[in-house]
Amino acid sequence: MTAIPMTTGRDPRALRRRLARQRHINHVLQRAIQPAAGLMTEVGGLRIAARCRSADPEVRVGGDWYLVTPLPDGDIVLAVGDVEGHGLRAVESMVGLRYAMAAYAAAGEPPALILSRLNTLLAQTAGAVTATAVIAKYRPSLGRLVWARAGHPPILLSDRRRTIQLPNPRGPLLGLFRLPPYEQEARHLRPGQSVVLYSDGMIPRDADDGIGVLAHRATGIQEPDSILRRLDIAPAGDDACALVAQRAI
Repeated sequence: MTAIPMTTGRDPRALRRRLARQRHINHVLQRAIQPAAGLMTEVGGLRIAARCRSADPEVRVGGDWYLVTPLPDGDIVLAVGDVEGHGLRAVESMVGLRYAMAAYAAAGEPPALILSRLNTLLAQTAGAVTATAVIAKYRPSLGRLVWARAGHPPILLSDRRRTIQLPNPRGPLLGLFRLPPYEQEARHLRPGQSVVLYSDGMIPRDADDGIGVLAHRATGIQEPDSILRRLDIAPAGDDACALVAQRAI
């Protein structure tokens, strides 16, 4: 009699190949949604470091994002945004806002107008959530930073001696009102000074003045990536994103 081989009906090698392919697809999609969880680069006289984390370790992409975009005229756009909520719904809204912001920036719009256009886009989207954002445009030839914000925490300005909060121009949450005003502020950056853009997931919740804690951590450090490490972007219960840009020249 010929023996009939026992089988479980599932080839372990085929299963491993399918799992490996699924992980590869997930990685490609994550890279398409947010080009990198972390970034270190130098462009237009700015040394830049950025990092994001997701509250969901399985999704790995959250509702927070950063944007670093050199423009044809030599200006550089820096931004951090934060979509309400977590999970895939927040990711879906984040993707739309991030790419829309990049498109408006590439068209040469000033920061306040970019936020106004994003607000209109979000307000007209059925079932849309709200979001916060801060966007800045840096002109290397002048060392001039112009920024606007929508319900977002203030930018920090840091050097070896101290870290201060830059003025917070008027601007409500994106998607909350139909035609809200968005204003701008401007500042000249000196060589060695850094600006820190961050989402509220970075702000320590156990401190009376969480932004003050961030400012203290950023003081006295020169390297942008070292500032990020001091700010502590370890996994926590919220999405978070931070971007540090230092004028090198």
